[in-house]
Amino acid sequence: MSYLDEFKAAAKRTEQWKLGAYEVPEAPFAIDPTILNALEETGHIPFTQRAGQVLSVNFGMYHMLAKKFMIPNAVITLGNVSVGGEMRLPATVPHFRKMLDEQSGEENLGSYHLWTTLPGGVILDHAILSSLHGDGLADVNEALPAERYLYGHGDELPHSLAYHPMLVGLEFFVASGTIDPEAMDYLMGTRFPKQYG
Repeated sequence: MSYLDEFKAAAKRTEQWKLGAYEVPEAPFAIDPTILNALEETGHIPFTQRAGQVLSVNFGMYHMLAKKFMIPNAVITLGNVSVGGEMRLPATVPHFRKMLDEQSGEENLGSYHLWTTLPGGVILDHAILSSLHGDGLADVNEALPAERYLYGHGDELPHSLAYHPMLVGLEFFVASGTIDPEAMDYLMGTRFPKQYG
C-alpha cells in the first residue's frame, strides 16, 4: 500500500472516531530548501536529544510550519515507523483507541511517532534521524541543517524507512488528554503571540 493510501485510511479512521476531517492534496507542494533549513535552525532541542522528545520536536516544527511559514495543507500525522520492515514502536490502531478511551495520551507519549504530512504524500520529520543516528542506523553530519531532518516522498525514503499513519490531525492530542484544550486553542488559534512576526 502506498503512503498516500495509508494516509487516506488513517484520515478516514480519524473522521470515523470523530476527531476531525483531514486530507492532503495529491499534487506535491515543494518547499524551498532555504525554508526547510530556516525551520530546522529555529529548533531549540539539540539534535542528539530529539529522539526522546518527538512531540516537542515535531509538534513544534509543525507549529512553525503552519504559523510562521504559512505552509498550506500540512497535517500532523500519528502512527509508527518501520526500518527494513521492522516496526520501531509498539503503536497500533487499538493502542490509539485505548489512549482515547483511557485519556492516557500524556502517559504514552513515547509509544508512537508523529510527523508532518505535506501535499503529495511528502513527509517532514525532525526527530527520526536523531533516533536512527543514535541507534547506528544512519550517519548524520549534525553541522549541516539539511542532514538533521527527513524531507521526502513517503514511498521513496532513505534508510529503508516506511511511515505508517494511523491517525491524523490535532484533535487526538486533546481527546486523549495529551494537550489541554485551552493550551491547544492558544497554540493553534488566533490568540497566539506574534512571536513569528
